[in-house]
Amino acid sequence: MKSIVSARISKSAAGTALTAFAAVALMTGCADDTTESSAPVTTTLTETRTADPAITSPPPAAMDVPATESDVEEAPCGSQVDATMIDDAIAQIAPPMPGVNWVRGESNAGTCSLLVFVALHTQGGTGSSPNQLLLFRGGDFLGTGTACNLSYQMITGAADDQIDVRYRYIVADEPNAAPQGEVNVAYRWNGSGIDMIGELPEEITDGEC
Repeated sequence: MKSIVSARISKSAAGTALTAFAAVALMTGCADDTTESSAPVTTTLTETRTADPAITSPPPAAMDVPATESDVEEAPCGSQVDATMIDDAIAQIAPPMPGVNWVRGESNAGTCSLLVFVALHTQGGTGSSPNQLLLFRGGDFLGTGTACNLSYQMITGAADDQIDVRYRYIVADEPNAAPQGEVNVAYRWNGSGIDMIGELPEEITDGEC
């Protein structure tokens, strides 16, 4: 009787052991499955873009520009008045004052102007010192703008046939450096000589020219 109970207990213990082992194995398998299924799955998507084809415009067609006469051979331009001619002209007129020389000022010599002027100023002078104006055309010295030397002379314009000049003069008791009187005249080529367009008041000329 004792041996039968022992055998039954042994069988029962063995069955329990088997059942426990199976349960452990099953739990282990489930745990493995759970671990594998719970791991996050990361998917990386790489977008590949195809570059837009470059749009290339055809180069502009070359235009044929006919050559002009000036492109082929540029005509010589410029006055025939040089430093020697100017010096010769200065030698023909009176100096601004005894023992004092003229110095060259504004001029359009060397340009394409047909009527050429050279302004003369008193060497070491001031605004109220004598001035003069030499006029040339075609390489010829035509003479001076006025017969006498005048103060406060300023060239205001020049064209092929005309030189514009402004003269100032003392009106009352203003200082010499700030004359209040003003007159504008033009020296114009008439086809054979120079005409003065405008009139100089006696306050400028002192009745001498």
